[in-house]
Amino acid sequence: MVSMSGSGSPVAALEQPLSLARQVAQLLVVPVSARLGSQSPPREVLKRLIQEVGIGGLWITEGHVAEALLLIEEAQSWAALPLLVAAEASRGLALAGATSFPHPLGLSRLGAEAERWAEQWGRITAREAAAIGINWLLGPVAEPLGQGPAELALAEEPHLALQLARAFIRGCEQAVPEGILTTARSFPGQGWAEVGQARPLLSLEPTAAPCCPRLRLTLGELQAGPWLPFRGLVEQVGAISVAPVVLPEWDERWPISFLPGRLTQLLRQEWGFSGLIVVEGLDQGFLAELAVRVSETESSPCPLAVRALQAGADLLLAPPDPLAAVATIVEAVQQGSLDAQAIAQSVTRVLRAKQRLFPSASALLKQVWPALAETDFSLLPGWMGAKDPTDPALNRGFSDEQLKPLLLGDPLAKDSPLAKLFGARSPLPRAAQLGSLLAESDIVPCQAAMARGGVTGGQPLPLPLPPGSWNWIWQDLSLGPKAVLLAESPALSIPASLGLPPLLSHSLTPLSLLEAALNNSSGQWIFQAFVRDPLPNYVVDWLGQRREQVAAVVIYGNLQVGYRLRSYLQGANVIHSLNTDPQAQLEVMQRLFPSQPLLRKSKPQQAVADH
Repeated sequence: MVSMSGSGSPVAALEQPLSLARQVAQLLVVPVSARLGSQSPPREVLKRLIQEVGIGGLWITEGHVAEALLLIEEAQSWAALPLLVAAEASRGLALAGATSFPHPLGLSRLGAEAERWAEQWGRITAREAAAIGINWLLGPVAEPLGQGPAELALAEEPHLALQLARAFIRGCEQAVPEGILTTARSFPGQGWAEVGQARPLLSLEPTAAPCCPRLRLTLGELQAGPWLPFRGLVEQVGAISVAPVVLPEWDERWPISFLPGRLTQLLRQEWGFSGLIVVEGLDQGFLAELAVRVSETESSPCPLAVRALQAGADLLLAPPDPLAAVATIVEAVQQGSLDAQAIAQSVTRVLRAKQRLFPSASALLKQVWPALAETDFSLLPGWMGAKDPTDPALNRGFSDEQLKPLLLGDPLAKDSPLAKLFGARSPLPRAAQLGSLLAESDIVPCQAAMARGGVTGGQPLPLPLPPGSWNWIWQDLSLGPKAVLLAESPALSIPASLGLPPLLSHSLTPLSLLEAALNNSSGQWIFQAFVRDPLPNYVVDWLGQRREQVAAVVIYGNLQVGYRLRSYLQGANVIHSLNTDPQAQLEVMQRLFPSQPLLRKSKPQQAVADH
């Protein structure tokens, strides 16, 4: 908790009201690694950014939950004003030790159950975030699924994506009623399309150099399709993140996040969004190249950070050089190329968000920024607005009963990972609570439901398979060590128990050896591929040429590979799983061998999704 008074506290030297430089700093969110052995930026640099510069927030990009807890406690103690603390939350918190979930697209395939499980997913994610000290979730993803890799989308159809995003947010609010900031990501879309349409809703195509992602649809088509979930969430989320994507109808060179007034016009004036507009991707290399090229043709080029604020951004997520960003923005205001009133309005929104998240800091925030006291937020729609005219949440601190579980948690078990990390130190206030939350009984059923929805297709195989049959496994080396299958992995162990020996292969397997093994197979194959990238052409050709021997094709991971194989091998028994973990493998095996006693007795395993 931020120190609010007392000699030597960060508040003592804080300008009241905030200076221009401090105002600008409140609009910056700095990426931070929580890893104790490889902290980036170094802690002394981070301390300076918080204490001397006065940045508005942190984005925890990696580390263990216990490391993040330590970092956040320390960072908040350095801050004169409370910090926004963000974390990626599209598959659970993107931190080691947090509950990880299967691909969320599986939710859209659960029919009437979908919203219930989306709420549960939100509850679990938000309560773990609150226990760590994270108050800002970079999720849910609002853009519908497209023709690119199925990264994080909730659904293929925009209306269903909106329904599931709303359910996730409801779950977050139920878990943290005192307030947690959620984000609709990532506007305007980065290449996602609705599969099966005559032409993609969204796609990536290169512009003239430098190459920026761009949209093909007109503004009207975007509004009616892939932008529908974003517009539908303006009263539920506290933030909308904007990625660097070109809309040619507006500009052929610059992404919409850098076009003066465009975000203000669309999100605020047309859609009525009162929350935080967050521009991300400032560290993308193609943007730096674009800025250099444009500077050669413009008489007075603006830095990217200035352009983003001119477009209507309130927060800059991960500016490459925070100190330089503050200096250039301050200079732009002083020279008149950036409106000081617009900066002040963004500061009001940022501090209003902190007022919602830190009720006990409301008096301090009003003291350093009088606009908070002068603005009637009850007139604003959505998350930024007061829940009622008196807005009691902003006039109360935390009660003793609320603080008790944080301050008086049970001691950590000696052999627990948290205890090993903390050593002889007294456990931090949230540590015991976090350990308990990570063991809640509602986690595994939610993971299992999402994994079940992540598997499509599949017909039972007649048993026994002919003698000489094989279980051909293809592993994509780009997946790294996590792609390695253990002997007990269901994709290996269950076929082996049915007399199907494994044939393990990857892109470095000599073709002669692989071809010899397949030519010597007199029975049938089950082909299972764990892939991120497309399969090699020779593998696809073999499957097509010998399809009478292929009893089933299973693709784990890349959704587009699954779609293409299903189209290429029409009539074949093709199964696709969004996830690669043991729970997903078990679900696939249940599709292929539903009558096997081994599978009927198997207990669901905790799903582990790669972030």
